[in-house]
Amino acid sequence: MSATVAADNVLPIVATTTPAPAPPSRSNTVSSATMEADEHEHDSTFGGDRESLASSSTSLRSAATKFQFENGRRYHGYQAGKHYFPNDEKEMERQDIEHQNQILQMDGKLFLCPLVENPTEILDLGTGTGIWCIDMADQYPDCQVLGTDLSPIQPGWVPPNCQFQIDDFDHEWTFGSNRFDMIQHRFLVGSVKNIGELYKRAFDALKPGGSLQGVEIQFGTFCDDDSLPEDAALRQWTSLMEDAFGKIGASPPMAEDYERWMRETGFENVHMHIFKRPMNDWPKDPKMKEIGRYCCLNWLEGVEGFTMAPFTRILGWSPEEVQVFLAKVRKESVTRRIHAYMKGIVVWGTKPLHPQF
Repeated sequence: MSATVAADNVLPIVATTTPAPAPPSRSNTVSSATMEADEHEHDSTFGGDRESLASSSTSLRSAATKFQFENGRRYHGYQAGKHYFPNDEKEMERQDIEHQNQILQMDGKLFLCPLVENPTEILDLGTGTGIWCIDMADQYPDCQVLGTDLSPIQPGWVPPNCQFQIDDFDHEWTFGSNRFDMIQHRFLVGSVKNIGELYKRAFDALKPGGSLQGVEIQFGTFCDDDSLPEDAALRQWTSLMEDAFGKIGASPPMAEDYERWMRETGFENVHMHIFKRPMNDWPKDPKMKEIGRYCCLNWLEGVEGFTMAPFTRILGWSPEEVQVFLAKVRKESVTRRIHAYMKGIVVWGTKPLHPQF
């Protein structure tokens, strides 16, 4: 089945107006109840300081814009080969779709962690297209919002309080200590070999009372009934991806790992929400059905990009073998009688006002 999406079969992607965040819920799990399937529809058919930052960004730009091309997709040039997902126009569009989906899942909020009323500096690690930074800069016009990424794919026309920097967060940080009111990472799975070390650096860079928030996907395809066979291609995909990233020492973490790393680093008031992400619009609940449409579009647009480099570079598959396998994955993904979902994770903690270490 082709991943091409027919416009009249897809919920239109529209800009979301983000209200000021309300105090976050303290429940540990969001959307944890078993979802009821809608049985009255057919299968889906859509498949350091600012000077140092500026200097560093300028010196890296020429290398960063020398993109790598492989199997019809474009990948980052700076630290080439480190990140296994593409950065081309197709992937950029998918990232913006996922941003809207994430806001929908979080009830219109850009974040769930505590944030001071008048933040002065916020950092976004692995910012991608920079859309979250732009939205945050609009919402907090007196706050400087900085996004870092390996790829210079962010737009040039942004709010005056929004900046982007080419940077590898696995290298030594030059931001200084006690600087940011909030640090976020989103969708870094497979890109970080030592999240515990990343959290230590974030802890140091945060002001006392500042928050670290992680927004991630837990690898795995889940099902609360018996509609997803044990030998399903979706289950095989998960197993193969875990095998691939395990071979390079970047095994995808479980949800509880993020909580543990935060606590071990010294963060307090650690909380985690887990969101169910339906593979398509099979749920009966209207909101979950809408989330499922976004998830399906995001998945169909992204699954080739997620899969191609890990399978060919690490597992030794040919591009043709990958495409044949993905045809089976896509077919299952749009089958409404398969009540599959993935898990989204939002985890956060705050740096103590008087940290002990």
